[in-house]
Parts: sequence; C-alpha cells; structure tokens
Amino acid sequence: MRKIMKSKKGFTLIELLIVIAIIGIIAAIAIPNLLTALQKAKQKATMGDMKSIGTAVESYMTDNYLAPGTITDADITVFYMKKIPISDGWGNGWNYTRGGTAFDEYSIGSGGRDGSFGGFGQFQTVPYIVNTLSGFDNDIIFSNGTYTFGPRVK
Repeated sequence: MRKIMKSKKGFTLIELLIVIAIIGIIAAIAIPNLLTALQKAKQKATMGDMKSIGTAVESYMTDNYLAPGTITDADITVFYMKKIPISDGWGNGWNYTRGGTAFDEYSIGSGGRDGSFGGFGQFQTVPYIVNTLSGFDNDIIFSNGTYTFGPRVK
C-alpha cells in the first residue's frame, strides 16, 4: 500500500495575522518619522530660499544704497536673482519689510507650516528647537544677512 501524503499549500490564518501585525508595527514606527522628515525638508528649503533672497537684496543694497521696496521688484529679478521664490516651503507667501533710517535694513519672514505670522516686532535672538510635528508652525525670520528667529541649525 502506498501512503498518500498531503502537501501543505498556502498559509494558515495565524501566519497571515502575524505578518499583518509585523507590517502594522513597522508602519506605526515609520510613518511619523516620514512625516517629520517631510516637514524638516520644507523647513530647510524655506531657509535656503530666504538666504538666497537675502543675498539678492544685499546685492541690490550695495548698488542702490537702500533695500528694495518689495522682493518682487523688477530690478531684483533682472539683475540679482533669476527667479524669486514666491512662497515658502509650505506654499505661504513671504513677509518682507524694509526699515532703518535710510531704508538700509530688511527682514524676510515665513509663518511656518501654519502660515500665521507673529510679526516682525517679535525679533528674538534665541533659536528654537524643533522636536515635534507642532514645532514646524514656528516663524522663521531672516534679517540683514542672518537668521534672527528660527530653528537651531546643527
């Protein structure tokens, strides 16, 4: 007599549940880190754009002895920067002001992820630390060639 052996085909329910649980745990760990990395990338892009705009404004100031009235001034886009970014990394518009007794000072601001801006009257020299997703709502201010308020750069 021949013994007939049944071959095992497929997975059992327990094996499938274990695999699904492992995938769920990995996703629960990875997704928050991915979201934080995306927000951090937008923040770094914003800071880079602010620095580029600041360099163009300072070049304009060197030639004209005063800061431009707006960062969309035709002279800036023609002579100092090919294309001015119209918004920060989150799609919010810039807050630009010029000041000083001879209009020789400038500030460029971003309201952060939430877009609400605290205003240029709130200059601070102490950087803030971004360690949670809510920290990306903080303002970033670039004034006269340096970041006066923004995340601590490592």
